[in-house]
Amino acid sequence: MREIPVLVGPTASGKTEIAVKLAEEMGAVVVNADSRKLYRHLDVGTAKPPVEYRYLYRLLDILKPCEEFSAHAWARLAEREIDEVLREGRPVFLEGASVLYLRALFFGFFPQPDIPEEIRERAKALAESGEGYRILTERDPETAEKVHPHDLYRISRALEILLATGKPISWWRKQKETPKYRGVFVYVDVPREVLYRRIEERARRMFLEEGLIEETRKVLEMYPCFREWGKKVIAYRQAIEYLEGKYDLETAIRKKAKADKVLSRRQRRFMRSLKPLIVVSREEAYERMKELLAGFPGSPV
Repeated sequence: MREIPVLVGPTASGKTEIAVKLAEEMGAVVVNADSRKLYRHLDVGTAKPPVEYRYLYRLLDILKPCEEFSAHAWARLAEREIDEVLREGRPVFLEGASVLYLRALFFGFFPQPDIPEEIRERAKALAESGEGYRILTERDPETAEKVHPHDLYRISRALEILLATGKPISWWRKQKETPKYRGVFVYVDVPREVLYRRIEERARRMFLEEGLIEETRKVLEMYPCFREWGKKVIAYRQAIEYLEGKYDLETAIRKKAKADKVLSRRQRRFMRSLKPLIVVSREEAYERMKELLAGFPGSPV
């Protein structure tokens, strides 16, 4: 089974800078594995690579804001992109922090049933009320044992499938397809105090220098649905609520940084489940990835 290098790490750990440098030097293609960078127009708030480097990437800007998308659908597209790059005789690697997406691609994904919007909303309401976890313990105890009672996203997702199909997500997972590629995960480990400082500095840059507020205004004009959907995305939630007058700019910056710190802790925990996991510093990550890519056809000697 072909091994594909994957550059992972918590938000603000510096993955994108490393990926761009690698792709330029190695003639490699980067497949985006960040769920929010799939969306057009969401540039500043998702910390996409600079425009002049986006030609190095695949699976950036493929969706419209408010469009729903699944890990299964991404895994299908990512597998297709990897196939194509390998046929071209070029090195390829993934970069991103969406663990669910990576697990779908490298650990096997199952066919995703269509979920009507009304069932999606019902599942979300049940999860938020606490009733959803009780339903899971009764009708899908196998999943309930693996999900924290406060993990509303995963509870809601499991309920969606249960309510839409009558079969628990644990059953669907057993129908998963065999993965075509094996991931080798290089984890960029940044000391917590350094990471938190980077998160705070980035939040301030996004709001004060990079135009997050103006970008949010434009997206709201183009897609009225973004007023609610955008609140599911860190940075845009704070920008929208600032525009709604719920708090001042300094508070928006502070709330954005706080949300990213919480996200980084969750990402650290989930990424530890990826195997094989090579844990390196930011300084070591480039060289380690370069070693892994050197074995690909088309890599510079």
